[in-house]
Amino acid sequence: DLFGSSSNSRGTDILGLASPVFKPATRIMAGRPIPKDLKKMMQKPTVKHTDMPGEMRQEVVDIVAGAVDKFSTPTGVSCEQTTKYIKETLDKQYGANWHCAMGKGFTFDVTAQNGTMMHVYYQGELAILVYKC
Repeated sequence: DLFGSSSNSRGTDILGLASPVFKPATRIMAGRPIPKDLKKMMQKPTVKHTDMPGEMRQEVVDIVAGAVDKFSTPTGVSCEQTTKYIKETLDKQYGANWHCAMGKGFTFDVTAQNGTMMHVYYQGELAILVYKC
């Protein structure tokens, strides 16, 4: 049971009403090596959403993946250097006013020129958003 079944496992809130106590979910991967197929999939960029034409889409994915790989260290990815490199590369290749955001666990609502937005995941949960306005 997710909420705990005994009356002792429940607390009370400030009104004196019973509040649920959540049990931690068991981790499916805890202590086990990552399966080869999942590891392989995490190493490829995964385009979540884009309105770019086919050839441009592949070029931008290559730029993003190359930048993340270039600025990766054993302790993580330098987001500042990576986004700056992506922006400057896209400005040179497709004209000025590109924007790039990178991180984990963010949402966005942007206005972009038609055919210039891409939201891609790379190395698991690292999200990169590029767009031109």
